[in-house]
Amino acid sequence: MTNKKKADTAYLDIAIPQNAENLQLPDPSLLQFYKNYENRIIWIDDEITTMTLEYAKMIMQWNFEDKQKNIPINERTKIKVVFFSPGGDLEVNNCLVDTISLSQTPVVGVNVGMAASSGCFIYLACHERLTLPSAEFLIHKGAGQFSGSYNDVVAAILNYQRQIDELGKFVLSRTNIPEDIFYENFENDWYLSAKEAIEYKVADRIIKSLDEII
Repeated sequence: MTNKKKADTAYLDIAIPQNAENLQLPDPSLLQFYKNYENRIIWIDDEITTMTLEYAKMIMQWNFEDKQKNIPINERTKIKVVFFSPGGDLEVNNCLVDTISLSQTPVVGVNVGMAASSGCFIYLACHERLTLPSAEFLIHKGAGQFSGSYNDVVAAILNYQRQIDELGKFVLSRTNIPEDIFYENFENDWYLSAKEAIEYKVADRIIKSLDEII
């Protein structure tokens, strides 16, 4: 009887780890990120900062994988970039605009709420552009922040103006907005509804069913 009791105790000690109470489940947001990664879905749903550069790396990696496998462009799994962003860093914007524009693997942009400022410029770089019916767009010059000596500030302002001029040309090349209307509104905050975005070819079409993007 005593031996049986000892055997049961030993078995229980092995079957149930004493530190089981310290075990933690994976972070749900991290699990969702990897699910999205497997399906080539990127969410730009925050301010655009240097952290957003990770998305440029992902797009480059998927292009590399498709090229290594010799997958024809029209047979590649599309990359979907979902937007709900207030905008942000201009240099990061430029990197993503170039990366998406140069991507051989097709990139689909989906505005689910707001594509503002640099969020809108990045959206315009996508090869196919969809929008939810109530989503909005914001196009504007923004405001640069300058500091330092007089010469430093002058150089920074000139460089900022060059970047803004290039962005203006980029918007005109990706839409059918008349040049006079564009520059008249570009000076200020110019909000566009989904319907107006379709009229100006900022977006290609309004989504009527989630099946179109899922």
